[in-house]
Amino acid sequence: MISGDIAIEGGLVWAAPYEHYEQGLVYIQAGVVVYTGPAGEGIVPPGTPRLDATGCTVLPGLIDAHVHLTTNSDHQNVLPSDTFRGQVSKPGKLLHGQRNAHRALAAGFTTLRVMGHRGVGEIELRDFIDAGLVVGPRLVVAPWWITMTNGHGDLFYPPYTPRKRWDTADGVEECRKMVRLQAKEGADFIKVMASGGMSKGEQPHWPNYSVAELSAIVDTAHDLDLRVAAHALSPEGIRRSLAAGVDSIEHGSYLDEETAAEMAERGTFLVPTLAFNDWCQREGTIRGLTAAGVEDLREAHDRTLESFALAREAGVKVVMGTDSSGTLCPFGAHARELELYVKHGMSADEALATATTTAASLIGRPDLGSLRAGAVGDVVVVDGNVLSDINRLGHQPNIRHVVRAGRDLKEFLRATSEITIFAQRRRSSLE
Repeated sequence: MISGDIAIEGGLVWAAPYEHYEQGLVYIQAGVVVYTGPAGEGIVPPGTPRLDATGCTVLPGLIDAHVHLTTNSDHQNVLPSDTFRGQVSKPGKLLHGQRNAHRALAAGFTTLRVMGHRGVGEIELRDFIDAGLVVGPRLVVAPWWITMTNGHGDLFYPPYTPRKRWDTADGVEECRKMVRLQAKEGADFIKVMASGGMSKGEQPHWPNYSVAELSAIVDTAHDLDLRVAAHALSPEGIRRSLAAGVDSIEHGSYLDEETAAEMAERGTFLVPTLAFNDWCQREGTIRGLTAAGVEDLREAHDRTLESFALAREAGVKVVMGTDSSGTLCPFGAHARELELYVKHGMSADEALATATTTAASLIGRPDLGSLRAGAVGDVVVVDGNVLSDINRLGHQPNIRHVVRAGRDLKEFLRATSEITIFAQRRRSSLE
């Protein structure tokens, strides 16, 4: 990505949690923040491009820490997710992923943590974006998940999908081998399925993997400086994951007081993904789910809200992640997750921290998620005061500018954007 120089002045600058500047100034040089604070003379060199943010909130580029990138982007052709996974070609999935990435970027999300699909090219897309050959958000990618036979990742695919070696891993040595193979492919982190989910033929309360298998995954990953994200819904799946030393629990739908307390003590992150179940409960039948499928998710939806409250009460570090997945949880509507956090008890400052500084800590990128000097120059300029109304962030016309490494992408995103059915339906369903 080519870096640039730019000054953003006149708005309410949210530099980091509880660090705000009225009528502030952000000056980015060569893609890096060199000054954030009160506006003043002599800070910005003559000739530097300037953005007028008067009447706007200026935020760091936002991070969505749980997305499924290469999923259906065609909202006028809704497919059941298993049909899309089983029948769309790998190049087709990658092109869908690129369009999803642009939608996320246009919504102000300049970094995505991607729960990868094997062999579709997400690692290569990440590297092309980093090299400046393609415009997109930063991608932090797990190239594939690690799942046991008859585990969540195994059952996630339709029965007619041909199975190949390393689609599953059973036993300590196979689990260790899988981490090494993914590291060789260029993994940024490792994702493991540590409990059942909601796929056909499984139950969310089923634990997946023994502590010994999970420990082999975590120890091997940590030896290679890779963090481990555990899909874990059930209390037993969460307990085993914590015993093994995973870095984050994804979903955590059935978190209880005991496991919440242990997460807080260990410093384990929670990525609760409230938005996915929220979309499914409100609009699931027009997004590819059957009425029975929506009902099956109802208990998990209700329990996830309870788990979110338990986690906050215990002091667990919460990171924003939507579980964005094609038409079920649409790309571009990521801010719905933050709206739900505020609805269920967080302040706007707390919610924004989950998508900035805390998320940056989870992915090991302290140079992201703030507008302090030395941070990467990713900025979102949002019309109005987001601190008094978090909902402003989720309304696409309010996104005035998205700056990536000091480059204003407004014209690029305007040229590549299109009005989609989900965006129109979203506002009508929420207002």
